[in-house]
Amino acid sequence: MSEEKNKQNPGPEKTEDDVTIYEEAVSIDRSRQKSRKVFVFYIIGLFCVALALILLSYVMQAHANQQLEDLGAQLTEQTDAAAGAKAKADQMQATIDAMQKQLDESQKESDVLNQTIDGQKKSIDALDLLWQLERAWQEEDTETAVSLIEKMDKAYTRAVLTDQTKEPLTGEAAAEYAEICADLGV
Repeated sequence: MSEEKNKQNPGPEKTEDDVTIYEEAVSIDRSRQKSRKVFVFYIIGLFCVALALILLSYVMQAHANQQLEDLGAQLTEQTDAAAGAKAKADQMQATIDAMQKQLDESQKESDVLNQTIDGQKKSIDALDLLWQLERAWQEEDTETAVSLIEKMDKAYTRAVLTDQTKEPLTGEAAAEYAEICADLGV
């Protein structure tokens, strides 16, 4: 029974030890509660920072997308403007090519006309000399007539002047020149 008494009535030492243990346990529990509170606040803080970073990232991505769309639209406008300018340049080049072709054709026509004009001038000059020759021949001014024949032969050659199919004298004018030359014996 004495043991039972001891067990039922613990001694003063055991009670103090129990109180100390109890106080230590309460202190540890309070410390754990404080660390849990700190840990929870720390986790909540990290979660808030992560959430803020996600929101900031979203805002920056939305802003970057808007800038990218604006640049894309600007690039499309510039591409369209460049295509329009190229089309206009191609059209102008086609116009220039057509005008150059027309100019070349006109130049060829002008060359042909200039040759015709030159031929007509030679014919006019030859006919003028032939008229002077006929006049001198009719007035029986042999010296002037021979001088005109030499001048005409030097300028055109006798074979060309007497050929009725070649310029500058054709047809009857060439026959008349040949007749005057034969009459004067030149």
